[in-house]
Amino acid sequence: MKKLIVITALLGIIATTNAQDRIAIGLKAGFNSTKLNLSDVPSEVEVKNEAKSGFLIGAYGKLRLTESFSIQPELYYAKKTSELSVIDGADSESIDGTFHTWDVPILANLQILDLSVVKVYGIAGPVASFIAKTKTDIPEWDDFKSTNWTFQAGAGVEVWRLTADVRYEWGMSDISKLDIGQKTDVLTFSVGFKLLGL
Repeated sequence: MKKLIVITALLGIIATTNAQDRIAIGLKAGFNSTKLNLSDVPSEVEVKNEAKSGFLIGAYGKLRLTESFSIQPELYYAKKTSELSVIDGADSESIDGTFHTWDVPILANLQILDLSVVKVYGIAGPVASFIAKTKTDIPEWDDFKSTNWTFQAGAGVEVWRLTADVRYEWGMSDISKLDIGQKTDVLTFSVGFKLLGL
């Protein structure tokens, strides 16, 4: 009986150790720069967009499948702001939009270079973005779909327990219910701190 208990305990320790060798959990924060693009507007209307800054804060996980390849799911809260200038003949109007979202990227993380102290990686994958709150200067434009799909790609470095990466995010679906081709393009810079794991 004692041997069985000892063997079970050893197997538990080994399983935990193996899991810790393959799994990591950490926190992340950063800032973003967002453009709101309109593609389906009348030909007589000119739209200019200007990127504005926001922020993000959340957490990430990492599951290593091979020595250099991992799956990296994340969850973070983001504030994204953008400014549009709509020119219709002699009339011009500037519109500010603010979006508060819960973003869930499911990313592939490929280690490109391992310099022992510094690791360089590439990262890419789809993002499900759930709108928590929006605000625009024109109330009738403030009618958005609850879910938006985007795609992220970028690169970063890892030093000790710290990570820093830059990503660009392309909007893949129209976020508006008005059918005006309204998509977000987001440039993101974030830093992370690994709390536990590989």
